[in-house]
Amino acid sequence: PVVKITDLLDGGRLRIGQDHGSSDLIIERSHELTDVDLKVGDEVRVDPSMKVVIERLDSKENKDYFLEEIPSASWDKIGGQQEAIRAIRDTIELPALHPELFERFQYSTPKGFLLYGPPGCGKTLIGKATAFNLVQHVREAEGLEVREYFMHIKGPEILNMWLGETERLVREIFAQARQKRKEGYLPFVFIDEAESILGTRRSMRSHNIANTVVPMFCTEMDGIESLQDVVIILASNRHDLIDPAILRPGRIDRKIKVERPDEEASKEIFGIYLNRDLPIDASEIERCGGSAEAARQALVVEATAALFARTEDNKFLEVALRSGRQESLYFGDLVSGALLDNIVQRAKESAIKRAIAEEDAQAGIRSDDLIAALNAEYRENEVFPPTDSVEDWLKLLDYDPENVVRVAPVR
Repeated sequence: PVVKITDLLDGGRLRIGQDHGSSDLIIERSHELTDVDLKVGDEVRVDPSMKVVIERLDSKENKDYFLEEIPSASWDKIGGQQEAIRAIRDTIELPALHPELFERFQYSTPKGFLLYGPPGCGKTLIGKATAFNLVQHVREAEGLEVREYFMHIKGPEILNMWLGETERLVREIFAQARQKRKEGYLPFVFIDEAESILGTRRSMRSHNIANTVVPMFCTEMDGIESLQDVVIILASNRHDLIDPAILRPGRIDRKIKVERPDEEASKEIFGIYLNRDLPIDASEIERCGGSAEAARQALVVEATAALFARTEDNKFLEVALRSGRQESLYFGDLVSGALLDNIVQRAKESAIKRAIAEEDAQAGIRSDDLIAALNAEYRENEVFPPTDSVEDWLKLLDYDPENVVRVAPVR
């Protein structure tokens, strides 16, 4: 049988977990493994009687629970989230740059963040940038050779039908993070869709069974001293469903809202995706006096203006409030960074098709491509719920759920 180590005990003994949810076993090591450095999460082969570990299996590390290497994501690659970024930088960078001042004030560094806000607005991107930039500052300020260890956990992935199995995975994740800290890494535990596993015990499906996950998570978090040990980042678009025991000060100390981009922020994001390396159509360059950079800036301005126009064509939702007031939401009220990226991708696709059809190797992106892509993105309704269900729409809107009576898309 092949099993996984869940805990290291005194005297070289091992606790092994059973994937099918039955009880754990305590077993001994064989003579050949007496001095082998076994870790929590390692897979081992045991004898048929399940009493002795006889071999460690050299398998690739499980990539389901983490991404060991993250791309270089500096803060200037994130557009339109200056408030959220400043809140995070003040928390993670200032203590690294001015340690003596923070020590004099007896300031205890927070151990966790909650990033909440509408989907597609950069919560995961900010989480990865936090990992990259904090490690850079630790290297520069303290002269330590550390690497980030980014464990990207999607909430639904660790849910398991067997009683106690989800809790075992939570223990394993934190044990792996602590082990990596001992090896010189700075671990980041990033939990996406956090409400799916850390929801209020009343809100969770089958809460009479799953209500032990939150206490287990709280217990593991209480064993973390500060950001210098393990950094916990939760992301959710329904933070109201996360259990208050998780969000209390001392566990998740900073709650940072990731807002939808406004008009200025959308220009900044469009500018990142419509970068200087993309081909701009000759007609656009000619219209702007022969300057490719001016043509690129003009495309950004025109696309943003079309997106935020308050016209009947741009009307998207009707929201009925409990007070009796009706409000209309337009394209610009439901914009997100992911949606802007998709608009630019559609515009690129149109330019490529035109280059193929006209056999023009110099074809580039036009203003018409962006406007058509914008309209297609909203009309096809790909990123929005296809129903009139208020519950589905509330995940995307910034309204207080108690105040909304009805949400109706404008057909």
